[in-house]
Amino acid sequence: MKKLLSVVLAGAMVLSMTACSSSEPAETEAETEAAAETEAVEESVAEDVTEAVEEDAEAAGGDYTIGFSPYTLTNEYFTAVLDGVQQACDELGCELLYFDPQNDPTQQASQIDDMIASGIDALIYIPYDSAGAHTVLQTCQDAGVKVINIDNVVTEDDYELVDGIIASDNTQLGYLSGQWVAENHPDGANILIAHLQTAESCVINVAGFWQGIEENAENPDAFVEVQVVEGGGDTNVTFNVVSDALQAHDDIDVIYCINDTSALGAVQAVEEAGKTGEIDILGKDGAPIGKHAINDGTMVQSSAQRPTYMGYQGVQKAVTLLNGGEIDFNEAIESYSITADNIADYDLDAWDTLE
Repeated sequence: MKKLLSVVLAGAMVLSMTACSSSEPAETEAETEAAAETEAVEESVAEDVTEAVEEDAEAAGGDYTIGFSPYTLTNEYFTAVLDGVQQACDELGCELLYFDPQNDPTQQASQIDDMIASGIDALIYIPYDSAGAHTVLQTCQDAGVKVINIDNVVTEDDYELVDGIIASDNTQLGYLSGQWVAENHPDGANILIAHLQTAESCVINVAGFWQGIEENAENPDAFVEVQVVEGGGDTNVTFNVVSDALQAHDDIDVIYCINDTSALGAVQAVEEAGKTGEIDILGKDGAPIGKHAINDGTMVQSSAQRPTYMGYQGVQKAVTLLNGGEIDFNEAIESYSITADNIADYDLDAWDTLE
C-alpha cells in the first residue's frame, strides 16, 4: 500500500500544477511543449496507480474468511496440511475456520454447513468420500463459496462444482511403489493391499501401483493380488485386518499400504506374526513416521507427498479467485520415492517445505 499511496500523491501533485491555470493569452511554443509533457506525466501516473491497485488486489487476503475441512485431524498428514493453510492465512490476513470431522462424512457435511452459515468466502476441502461430495459442493456453489479441492480429488462428475483442484500426482505415487516391487522382486510376489476404497486418490494410487509393476516387471503375471483389506488409512484398523490376512495367507511377500499411518499397523501385525524381515511393507506420504520406519528397516519404501505446500497453495489460489484473478484449474504436485538407499538425504522429523 505504500507504493500505491506514493503514486497517488505524485499524481495529485501533478494535477495540482495543472488545475489552477486561468485564462491567459495564446500559449507559446514552449508552453505547448510543457503542457504535452504534463499530459504524458499524468498518463504515466494513472498507469502506475492502476498497476499498484491491481497488484495489491491480487496479493491481499482482505477480510476474507477461509474454511478448511479435512476428513480428520488425528492423522499427522492432515495436520501438516493445516500448517500450510494456517501459514497462508496468516500471510494474507485471512481468518481461518476449521473443524475435525473425525472420519465421519455426515459430520463433515454438517460442519461445512456451519462454516457457510458463519460466512466463509472460500473452502479448502478434502472430502472423506469422493463419490459422496456432490451435495456439499452444490451447497457451497449455491452459497457463492469458492471451493479449492485438495489432496483427495472429487470424481470427475463433480469437477464443475469446484473452482480448483490441487493434488499429488496420485498415479505417480502408486507407480513409484509398484516400480520398487518390480525391481526388488524380479521373480514375482504375492501382494496384500491395505486400502481406503472410499478415497478416489487411494483408488488411483492402487491403480498406479499395478501400473508400476506392469511396466517394470519382466513377467507381470508373476505378481499376484492375494487379498485387498480395508485399512481405513488407520494404524489400529490396519493392524487388525492385516493380522487376519496373515493368518489366512502364509505366503504374502509384499504389503502395499495407501499411507504411512496404515503401514505402521502392517508393521505391527507382521512383527506380531513373527515375519519381520520376510515381508516388504510399502507406504505412502513420506511422513516422519514412515521415514523413521524406513530408517529402522521395518518399511522399505514410501512415495512422498507435500501436504504443507498443498494447503498453502490452496489458500493462495482461493484468495486469487476471490480477488477476481485466474488460476490453473488442476495442479498436480510431483511425488518422490524414499527408500533405504536415499533415506539419509531427508530430515526424519519433518514434512515438506514451502520452497
